[in-house]
Amino acid sequence: DGRGGGRRRSRGNAMAAQAFTFAPESLEGTVATFAAGAVQKQDVAVTLGALAGSLAVVKGFDALAERGLIEQNLSRKLIHTTCGPLFILSWLFFTNSDLARYLSAVIPFVNGLRLFLIGSGTVANAAAVKAVSRKGGREELLKGPFYYTIVLTLSTVVFWRNPTGIVALSIMCGGDGLADIIGRRFGGNNSLFYNRSKSVAGSTAMFLGSFLLSEFLLMAFTGFGFLDSMNAETTARVLFICGVTTVVESLPINKYIDDNISVPLVALALGSNLF
Repeated sequence: DGRGGGRRRSRGNAMAAQAFTFAPESLEGTVATFAAGAVQKQDVAVTLGALAGSLAVVKGFDALAERGLIEQNLSRKLIHTTCGPLFILSWLFFTNSDLARYLSAVIPFVNGLRLFLIGSGTVANAAAVKAVSRKGGREELLKGPFYYTIVLTLSTVVFWRNPTGIVALSIMCGGDGLADIIGRRFGGNNSLFYNRSKSVAGSTAMFLGSFLLSEFLLMAFTGFGFLDSMNAETTARVLFICGVTTVVESLPINKYIDDNISVPLVALALGSNLF
């Protein structure tokens, strides 16, 4: 993973490759493992606790936005910047079971299903629409917020406890979320020359938020023994990935591809080659 030698990097890449393999025999093995009762009680407890916690955070911001206590756009980005990092931290408390990643992935999957049901009109929830949408339309929930949960779900399965996934999700959650919050408040008179809808203030917040959250989470996973010790080379790689994704986020391409797709995809591609 770029922290202590090739052994951990090759292991992380092998785990990621294995997660992409869905051969019939591997599926049968997974089913057999479930049938054999290999699901750990601790993993179930952490999943339920994290799911309840994430729904509580979302419901809390829903209520604040519905009552007009916080702005609609601020509520949307606060959900963006809080739920993701808290979810990644929950990975620390799962066991080393092969099924832990799949149970953890249930958390963003359920939140994504909730957004899909509300956004499609199957379930009525005016508070959620007001808290998560930009302009108050329920169909907006099927775009950026829904993509966000898809990226969280897939990254959990494929890059479980891997520095590539940790950094990419940190950038999507912490960096991209802060870019919007700070940019709206302090970017009025410092727009970027190549994209007037983005600002120096927002891009600076994007870079710093991405880097600081990435380093914090990597240190946490290192402290829990899931990653090797950090070093200057690791920090340099994180800085590089944060710098490139900051540029990507600032480009005038979000009318064609959502930031919740372009930013983490670039981060995952870079991380897969650097860690």
